[in-house]
Amino acid sequence: MDVLSRETPAGADAGIGETPAGADAGIGETPAGADAGIGETPAGADAGIGETMVALRGLGFRFGAETVLRDLDLDLRRGGFTAIVGPSGVGKSTLLRAIAGLAPPAAGRVDLRLPAIAGSRPVAMVFQDPRLLPWRRVGANVGFGLEGLIADRAERRRRITAALRLVGLADRADRWPGRLSGGERQRVGIARALAVKPSLLLMDEPFSAIDAITRKGLQDELLRIWRETGTSVLFVTHDLDEAAYLADRVIVLAGRPAGVRQDLDIDLPRERRRERPAFGALLGRLHQGLAEGFEGGDGI
Repeated sequence: MDVLSRETPAGADAGIGETPAGADAGIGETPAGADAGIGETPAGADAGIGETMVALRGLGFRFGAETVLRDLDLDLRRGGFTAIVGPSGVGKSTLLRAIAGLAPPAAGRVDLRLPAIAGSRPVAMVFQDPRLLPWRRVGANVGFGLEGLIADRAERRRRITAALRLVGLADRADRWPGRLSGGERQRVGIARALAVKPSLLLMDEPFSAIDAITRKGLQDELLRIWRETGTSVLFVTHDLDEAAYLADRVIVLAGRPAGVRQDLDIDLPRERRRERPAFGALLGRLHQGLAEGFEGGDGI
């Protein structure tokens, strides 16, 4: 198991830089060699389920003179589906970017305890906007993160086909992005991230711009993909209902500077029904945890 530690660089600016081109296609160092198939669990990969895979210690961020996050300690478990919720400006997306290595913290450290698996990248990220390249067909967009990772073209084609099949778009490989619906474009973005077989999938409000009906369908698709791949997911959302439906753990960030106001393990069955009283009770607990962040004038 490799441990990658990202500490605050001396004299580094605490602000967030621009996202590098193609950064959402797969983030991290490129291991040499070939890969296991998408949707297959690599040998020994399930042995550490439940163990800590990301450790955040004393994490802090500033934007200019304003401190957004301070003294954040958090462990993320391998194999889990964790949701982070909170109001706008509380640092949810910043936290994802810190884990991805896109935003150096002003204080603290990020330890990634991720396995080195041939033909994969340890971390991949999906953003609100799928950021598809309009001059590339769907298949070429999905394969973007494989360039420089998998040398064999036939193997890249296989990975692209497997990723598109996983998101239900196997028949869309030759289409242009402009001919897809909003939900289809977002699924292509997810397929692009899955094609690099990450151990950790970071998702920054990926369904926020999708209509309500399509959004619920994509939520179910994501849960199916999570079960089939065994990929750990860290999912940022403003929507408490979405967090309660998808996650097995919900972390509420609130306050100014922000911190963890609630860290809730969800014990509901995986096949969740929104109309059931237990789901409504869970939403009530999440709303209460979020409201507590506004008490005493420390809300946003």
